[in-house]
Amino acid sequence: MAGILRTALHAAASPKNRPEVKTDGLENLDKKTALILYAVAEAVLGEGFLQKAPKFVETVDDYLNYQRASQRDLFLTALLITETRLLSLITVGNLRGFSHLSLADRRKVLDKIRSGSNEQNRNIYAALVNVSAATYYASDLTWPDLGYAGVSVDHPEILNRPPPVPWRPGDTRPIEP
Repeated sequence: MAGILRTALHAAASPKNRPEVKTDGLENLDKKTALILYAVAEAVLGEGFLQKAPKFVETVDDYLNYQRASQRDLFLTALLITETRLLSLITVGNLRGFSHLSLADRRKVLDKIRSGSNEQNRNIYAALVNVSAATYYASDLTWPDLGYAGVSVDHPEILNRPPPVPWRPGDTRPIEP
């Protein structure tokens, strides 16, 4: 039954084309789901998020390789559900697919599914926001904004400095490597 639903949702989905979304070489996301993912991420993270996470879509696609097939299918189905015109009609009174909505309306859709009484919708919201945020902040271009110097394995100079260290100001205890 789930396969039939996903096939129907995929056939009905018609996400807005974005030139910034590259789908060559993707293993788990196809063009439709990659475009929907971009629209979701833009709603969660804001316009221009690709400047700090230029490989966003490719990174999510790679992350999906490490998920159980059932989890991967659920995430892809959640993306397709998000694009449905019915969801947009119910949440913001617009019959356009999620990716065709304005940024403000996409945020309203996400807010409605976050605060609604339907547990499935709240789970979809959590999955979309968590994947977007985790992928964005995994990009090393975002780390300076967070005050994060990087992974100590890649930057041993982080561990080879006298206390206090930037992430523990006022803590004079030595760092144990």
